[in-house]
Amino acid sequence: MNKIKQFLYSRGILTNNPYKKIKNIDELLQLPFESTPNYKKVHHVDLSGLDLSKEKDMFTGPLPKQHVSQDEAKQLRIITGWTTDVIWPEADKMPPDFNPIKELEASKTPTDTTKLHQAGKTGKGISIAIIDQRLNIKHPEYADNIKYYSVFGPWDKDGIDYHGSLVSGCAVGHTTGTAPEADLYYFAAPTIVGGELDRKYINEAIRKLLEINKTLPENKKIRFLSCSWGGIKDKGADESKELFDECEKNGIMVIGGAYKEMSTYIPYDKRYKNKTNRIGIPTNGKTTPFWQGGYYYTRQGGTSSTIPYIAGILACATQENKLFFRRQNWPDELRNIIKQTATNSPEHGLVINPDGIAQMVTQITKEMENQIIIKKSTQYE
Repeated sequence: MNKIKQFLYSRGILTNNPYKKIKNIDELLQLPFESTPNYKKVHHVDLSGLDLSKEKDMFTGPLPKQHVSQDEAKQLRIITGWTTDVIWPEADKMPPDFNPIKELEASKTPTDTTKLHQAGKTGKGISIAIIDQRLNIKHPEYADNIKYYSVFGPWDKDGIDYHGSLVSGCAVGHTTGTAPEADLYYFAAPTIVGGELDRKYINEAIRKLLEINKTLPENKKIRFLSCSWGGIKDKGADESKELFDECEKNGIMVIGGAYKEMSTYIPYDKRYKNKTNRIGIPTNGKTTPFWQGGYYYTRQGGTSSTIPYIAGILACATQENKLFFRRQNWPDELRNIIKQTATNSPEHGLVINPDGIAQMVTQITKEMENQIIIKKSTQYE
């Protein structure tokens, strides 16, 4: 719903307000993290009757730990996220120097990729696959990037889930993604079968991905698979590992899926220091596409958002360096490059360095090109 209608509803000029009217701050804090069909803390609600002028800490500042549960958020008087579909109080009823809409808009673009994108490194010509929940394929943030979409298992093929838009937006979103011009091959697969964690349909999706990739021309091959699902104790996890191994043998780097070194990374807010010894990925304090349309800002992005974010970074780094894919163990080499180039500063702690990754990949590729030139010249001699 547009801002004009939101304004008219908040002033009572338009009646039959479809937004849930929140009467007091306690009621605001009671809003659930997940409740069908909203799935997020503050969405499609009317807060215009509240006085939030002294509640800045409710919406800003570092969280006390990586993930704050719903009960903890209530006790700490914390709101962890909101969407574009919210009617807010007038300016004099809002905290000084805090505008939730501006916060949401300013947090769309991943600023650590600015130099890459300005240099034309946007993932163009690189294909990323994602295995996740069902996707809103019509969201304008990434709809043009989709080259393939399929739903596996018993799910309603036309259904939409929250998480798909989040991960797609982190990877290939036009304004929210690290690789806004990469191609997207999307596989929706449930992780729970018969009431237990089971990779049956994820494994089906991986096999389909491998099958599709064999049909693609060399310059269009899928190079990165982002999978924010799964644990090593899931039923079918051993088969997943074998399939992931096959992916990497066939030139597809697997990111996530409880495969290899995912404990290396942690989400963090780039405004605050990463106090762990893991590599911080700036997906806390981040805006992503909302599954029902519009956008969602969250103070806690979760580990699952780091995975597509990394896939997009690597797509940008390899966009003009496709010769790099001829290296024997290039996926493992990229994992090491992420570690080697990560920055560690008193201000931010240990964080991913997209420019450093791209520069090292470019340097290695140029050395390969020089070796090819030398080899050719030697042959002529």
